[in-house]
Parts: sequence; structure tokens; C-alpha cells
Amino acid sequence: MDSVNCFECGEPVPYLSLDEHMVNSHGYIRCPHCDLIFNLYRLDEHICRYHKDSEKNYTDQTFKCAECSEAVSFLEFGKHLLSKHNYIECGVCRILCSGNKLEKHMAESHGMGKCPVCMGYFENLEEHITRDHGKKLCYECGLLINLDGISSHLEEAHSYAICDVCRQPVKPHGLNDHMRIHNMAPCPVCSGFFLNQGLEAHLLDAHSKRVCPRCRDFIESNKFIEHIKSKHFYIECEVCGIFESPVMMDMHLKEAHGFQPCPRCGVMMDEKRLRSHIKNSH
Repeated sequence: MDSVNCFECGEPVPYLSLDEHMVNSHGYIRCPHCDLIFNLYRLDEHICRYHKDSEKNYTDQTFKCAECSEAVSFLEFGKHLLSKHNYIECGVCRILCSGNKLEKHMAESHGMGKCPVCMGYFENLEEHITRDHGKKLCYECGLLINLDGISSHLEEAHSYAICDVCRQPVKPHGLNDHMRIHNMAPCPVCSGFFLNQGLEAHLLDAHSKRVCPRCRDFIESNKFIEHIKSKHFYIECEVCGIFESPVMMDMHLKEAHGFQPCPRCGVMMDEKRLRSHIKNSH
């Protein structure tokens, strides 16, 4: 019971109204013997073959044009639509469409778009415009732009940013996501983009800041140690200078520097000092 596309004009028509549409809009006629509908060419053949009645020529009958209600014979109907109502014949299926419906018909029935340059219809419209006309359709405003000018158009007219790595235009709010493709992140101070593994070095060299490993805040380099000690109670490794929490520092000293805990008090020391510590303290 859903709508179906009329096989003459391509318009969607409710299934139960299809016969009425074919009669009123396309000059179909009901067989006087069995009530089926046919165009006039097929009606004569149907009646002669199945009802053995060849005396009446139905192609000479007239019907009212759905556009202007003028009486038109079936044989003249196509010419009437073309000359009086500016209908256009589809180059693919030969259906006649009114000028304002041809573009919709081509898109829905044949998957083809209208080229704004040469007015032809093509399945891959963007590829045709690029290949045959050297232009690109701006997907923001719909203007046709020369290929070598599309990036500058997007940048100037639509505030796009140009990626410094691949030179592709990117929407401003999508630049951070785009740069992740290149394994880069924005500097929180100057907003420039740097490789993830080089961002901390840039912060230190260019802005004298370091990233706190605990809270990820950006701290002035000359206040970094104070921040680590006072805010997070971290301590500095006596061997390599790395900062860790007291619990993690014991593990670090053991795994990274071979320290061992005193069996009596648990203090972490290297082997030489541990012997002296046990002898003198315990």
C-alpha cells in the first residue's frame, strides 16, 4: 500500500491511486471489456488479442492534458507537452519531465546530479567538475572555485585553518582532532602544534615551564621542585633526580638502582651503605 514511482513521470503515487494517476495524467484508458488500463498503443493490441475486437482504433481518442485541460490525442500528447509546457525528455529513460522536475527525476531515478557549469547530468558530479572543468564545489557555500584557490577560499571566506603538515583546509573546531592524525598536540601556552614526544621539551625551552606528572599542571621551571614537594609530597631520587611519591620511590630505588631495604628498619640503601648502616645503627 506504500507509494510507488510512476513509470511514466517518476513521481511517487499512492499505490491505490496509481490507476487514476495514469488515466488523468498520462492518457491511459481502461479496457471496456476487462477494466485494466493501458496506454493507447497497447490498448488496441490488448483488445485485438484478448477480446477479438479490432474495429475501434483507440489511438485516435482524445483526453484532457493534466497541465492545461486541453483535449489532446494520444499520438500528439508528447509533442503537446514538449511544445506547450516546456517538458524535457530524460536522456536516460526517455520519460518526459517538466523542467523543474527533471533534476529531481535524474537524482532519484538515475543517481545523477546536474553540473552547474555545462548543465549536463553525471553520476559522479564532483569528479566531473574537477576533471572536466578544473573546479571544485565549495561544500560550505556551494560556489565553484578553481582547484588552486579552494584552500585560500575556505581560509578567507569560512575561517578554515590550513594544516602546516599536509596543507589540507580544516574547520577551526576540528583542528585539534585533525592534528592527532600527525601525532601532534597543541601547546597550551602559544597554541602551536608539536609532536607529542617533543611537547614537554618545547614548553621548557620556549616557555620555561614543565608538566607536573601528577596533576598535569604547567609549572614555572624554577618553581617545579617546590610544587612537587609541597603539593604532592614527592621526593627526589638521590641518584637520578627523578621525583616520585615515597611509596613509589622505594620501588624506583630497588628496580632502577639496585637498592635493598634494611631488614630491621626498611630504609632503602645501596649494598655498601646498607652493611655500614646495619653495623652502626642496629
